Amino acid sequence: MISKVKKTIQKYNLLSQDDKVVVALSGGPDSVALLDFLVKIAPKMNLSLFVAHYNHKLRGNESEKDEAFCRKLSENYKLTFLHGRMDITKRQKGESPEDFYRRQRYAFLNKVAKENNAQKIALGHNLQDQAHTVLLRLMRGSSLEGLKGIEPIRENKYVRPLIEVSRREIIEYLSKNNISYRKDSSNKDEKYLRNKIRARLIPLLKKEFNPKIEEDLAQTAKILRGEDDFIKTHVAQALHSDYIIKNETGVSMNVDYLLGLHAALRSRFFKNVLDDIIKSKQAVTSKHISNVESILQNKVSGKRVSLPGSLIARREYNILIFEKKIPIRKKLIYKYELKLGGHFYIRERNVDVFIKKLRPINIDCKADDKIYMDFGKLSPPLILRNRRNGDWIEPMGMKGRKKIKDYLIDKKVPRALRDEMMLIADADSVVWIEKKCLSERVKITSKTKNILEVRIIDKEGNDRLVTKKGRG
Repeated sequence: MISKVKKTIQKYNLLSQDDKVVVALSGGPDSVALLDFLVKIAPKMNLSLFVAHYNHKLRGNESEKDEAFCRKLSENYKLTFLHGRMDITKRQKGESPEDFYRRQRYAFLNKVAKENNAQKIALGHNLQDQAHTVLLRLMRGSSLEGLKGIEPIRENKYVRPLIEVSRREIIEYLSKNNISYRKDSSNKDEKYLRNKIRARLIPLLKKEFNPKIEEDLAQTAKILRGEDDFIKTHVAQALHSDYIIKNETGVSMNVDYLLGLHAALRSRFFKNVLDDIIKSKQAVTSKHISNVESILQNKVSGKRVSLPGSLIARREYNILIFEKKIPIRKKLIYKYELKLGGHFYIRERNVDVFIKKLRPINIDCKADDKIYMDFGKLSPPLILRNRRNGDWIEPMGMKGRKKIKDYLIDKKVPRALRDEMMLIADADSVVWIEKKCLSERVKITSKTKNILEVRIIDKEGNDRLVTKKGRG
């Protein structure tokens, strides 16, 4: 067993010279064998070992005896013994017992590692644990990421030196070296699916189908880990693409770029992005990914679906967006009458507006913050406001009128921005749309005698609000 474990450590680079290692010791054969092995190699690698035992307090006096056994074993090895006890009151509503026990145990191990500046946490999972995990996840309909099983090393911290060693080899090692261990009676409780797989399904598969089913399942996990690493590499490249933009509220992604990715990469990409945003125990499932994929494939703008963590996915034309749900707010309505020579502050948009009349020879054609209109073609009063039902404009360069709503949809303006955009209207119609266009009716021509200049200054220093095509 020792030579096999050494090969596993070397193959996956589980331990380094001078590492400080927290050894998770339950008292069972796997963790006891792990501790004994690490004690044997510690001098050569100059390892500092800390024994950590977590008492789940689930088996009454038996749990207390497990803790006493682990304490005594640590003393025999002359190692520091650290222990923790489960607080059942911390279990969250709806959380399964198994998930809660695991979360508490890992929280304790991480606390011990941090307090002792340990680089690694060694766990006693073996080949059978690997096989049972793969089979369990297969039965639940797992993805490739789940079927790769238990990783020999995770987050460069959790290490499993026994992951390629069978339970039979472990028991033989302990027996040969006359090392005692504890037996956990709860392993026989078949209310836990993993125990039922171990007690019933595995023996059946061995007898009727494949005597080496556990070894073959562990080998399958090893193969799938390699394929999973390949996918991870390409997903990491996609995550750093210029077509992916992260901000405080979420992530925006170019639809054409996403459609160019292989479907397998895209699914993993979506899961990675969502897991990163959510940062909670609310799992992103294949159903969530399927719903996101349906939005991506559907060319209709405005479609949206709900996701865990109070997120939504929505498509705005050629952009797919993951963002936090925004509480429904009262529709923004603002309206300001603009008068010659005036200075107006538009609170809803945090901009300053200046109005004056000019002769044609005085216009500044290079200014990006000014709008010019034929003063003689305007019908007072002149109003700066956001859109209203029934608004229309005669877009410059086009024949006829067009509803503002239809115009903004045609220009692929996101729904969330349409009601906030500034418009200028006179008594007849809208004559200017922010960043989009001027009305054909008020454009400057060779016959224009007087010009109205509207200057808009963004007080936050964002992009210019006026484009050349909107000047007239």
